[in-house]
Amino acid sequence: MPKAAAWQRLLLHEELVDAERGADTMRPVRRAQLELLLQKFSLAASIAAALYALALWVLFYVLAPSPRVLVWAALVHGVQALRYTHTRRLLARGPVPDAELGPELHRQTRLLWMLGGAWAMAPWLLMRHGDTASMALMAVFIVGMVSSAAAVLSSHRQTVAAFVVPAMCGLVLALAWSGGLIGWIMALALAQYSSTLVKWTAQQVDLLVDSLQVRFDREDLAQRLAEQVERVEAGSREKTRFLASASHDLRQPLHAVSLFTAVLEHGLAQGPQHETVARLAHSVRMLGTSLDGMLDVSRLDAGAVQPRIETLGVHALFVSLQNTYGVRAQEKGLRLRIRAPGDLHVASDRLLLERLLGNLLDNALKYTEQGGVLVAARPAHLPDGGQAVRFEILDTGIGIAPAQQAQVFEEFYQVGNPQRDRAQGLGLGLSIVRRLSALLQHPVQLRSRPGRGTRFGVLVRAVPPVASSGAVLPPHPRRPVQLPAHVLVLDDEAVSAMAMASWLSAQGCRVRLAADVPAARLALRQHPEISTVVADFRLPGSESGLDFLVEVRLKLPEMRGLLVTGETAPERIAAIRASGLPCLFKPVQPEQLVEALAR
Repeated sequence: MPKAAAWQRLLLHEELVDAERGADTMRPVRRAQLELLLQKFSLAASIAAALYALALWVLFYVLAPSPRVLVWAALVHGVQALRYTHTRRLLARGPVPDAELGPELHRQTRLLWMLGGAWAMAPWLLMRHGDTASMALMAVFIVGMVSSAAAVLSSHRQTVAAFVVPAMCGLVLALAWSGGLIGWIMALALAQYSSTLVKWTAQQVDLLVDSLQVRFDREDLAQRLAEQVERVEAGSREKTRFLASASHDLRQPLHAVSLFTAVLEHGLAQGPQHETVARLAHSVRMLGTSLDGMLDVSRLDAGAVQPRIETLGVHALFVSLQNTYGVRAQEKGLRLRIRAPGDLHVASDRLLLERLLGNLLDNALKYTEQGGVLVAARPAHLPDGGQAVRFEILDTGIGIAPAQQAQVFEEFYQVGNPQRDRAQGLGLGLSIVRRLSALLQHPVQLRSRPGRGTRFGVLVRAVPPVASSGAVLPPHPRRPVQLPAHVLVLDDEAVSAMAMASWLSAQGCRVRLAADVPAARLALRQHPEISTVVADFRLPGSESGLDFLVEVRLKLPEMRGLLVTGETAPERIAAIRASGLPCLFKPVQPEQLVEALAR
């Protein structure tokens, strides 16, 4: 602010502050100041101010009856009534529009100038000049009123000045006019007091304005941040919906291809084309594995996966990893070493922890061309001081540059695969690791040097072994598989329905087909021998396959139901999980169907 404008700031023209900081920026601050002024202007405060003025003029009228006292009484009470009426009417109208904030603050300021002017007339109309007692009494009353008003009006500089300056100027000038040593001393002292009061109040108002502006700036920043987060989340939801839709459209024909291939493989088991069909079946399973990766992401995002925490032996976990990935390591000419000193046990979900470690091991084997991979476990400590087991997967692969180490946990991101080589997968493995790590509360750490290899660490809480953890149970004798004799297939996709019917028929089942819910209800009434319903999720009309299976479960408790769907949308998966019905996700492998139908 230039020095030439300092007097304007001293006279409290807050329009200068608005010009400096911007009217839009200061608008919420001015609204808050006006609201504070109106909050303090209650009925009780108005009555107290009126009684204070009443006490002053009654006292002086008793001491020296004069028409001038009655004139001042009418003046001050008239202005008080005018301000009270205006403020009550303003409060009754509700919030002040943005365009009216400035004008309303100016109206409040003018009313207070009028009230301050009325109090400025009190020494001239009520006080007996030269009478020390009268002068002292007047000074006490006006200083008391001014001090109280400064505290009440301290949310806005101009309103403070509008009342304090005229009221104190009137008193100081009247005391100086009275003359005499006492009058001049009182005038000088009260002038100094007035200056100090105005400056102190101005500082308090400035502090209030700054704090209000900081608060509103933070609220505005939080609002913009929330909007940005909402945009990011909306983009993520849109991506999830796109993936779910694309995945569903791909799963439908792939499911039919998988079942038709299984029928061919069964029919040509002894024929010369068996090897070709086996390769076709392998390719179909590989594509199904890729789609299952997208399904895992959707299920984790939907909260459809709930961990079952139990005590796990690290040795048994490592044996499973060795059995799953040992052959693959040998095929690549890599050495897979697995080490776990001592009898270590952890608290986790068996399947989810094995999936987490398996994805890390799969990633290590994928990006290692020579050398080997080490999977190890050793005692460690949690950040809270508790005992833990640290799983480590070390490889001698290509490594990960520091700039890419955060990105590798994102969906579809792959190091060194700009051409999107299908042999390297889709890039979902580590994104699933990130989700499983958060779900299980097992922190994952990454250290890597390009060209030297990568080390992943997973920290899992350690627990004492249970008594039966080391027992080896004899294998259960494998029972012959008994599939249901009569099955109803509910699917509006003709190709998928025919594929399912062909496979079931090849297994010796009698199959009935229905393309919608009314046809399925009719089939159940006409063929009471049906014992199992296999339904797709999406069907024509308003009812889904899930709705129909829930209905059948209520009406025919002995009827078995199996949902077979290509849905991967998180909300759909959550609804399926909430129903408690068994569900298989397309493309379904024949082994999965056998297991589900034979239960």
